[in-house]
Parts: sequence; C-alpha cells; structure tokens
Amino acid sequence: MEHNVWFQDELQLNHEPSLNHWAKLRAAQEMEDGCYTDWDHAYESEWMYLDAEFNYTYEYKETNKC
Repeated sequence: MEHNVWFQDELQLNHEPSLNHWAKLRAAQEMEDGCYTDWDHAYESEWMYLDAEFNYTYEYKETNKC
C-alpha cells in the first residue's frame, strides 16, 4: 500500500526564492549601478516593484484608452 503525505503551506523542494530574496539582489545591483545611495530605500523600492509585478494585474490600462 502506498501512502501520500501532504502538508499544508509547506514549500516544495523546487520552490522559487521569496520576493525578499529577489528584492535584496535587485537592491544590491541598483546600489552597485549607482541608482540609489541608500540601501534601505533601494530595498523598499525594489520590494514594491516586485510586489506590484507579482500581485496586481494592469489589464485596466489596456481597456481604458481615451
């Protein structure tokens, strides 16, 4: 008999890194490029960018043309 075990809210072994991970990487790169002078500001800006890209749709921009 085969048993399958599943745990709620458990990440798979091949899961994508968190937005925090990507925000840190992007902030570090932006600091290197000279786009920001304050790491905290760079991190917050990159976090907001990633959050918006992953969690919101922008379909209304395409449909509400004047």
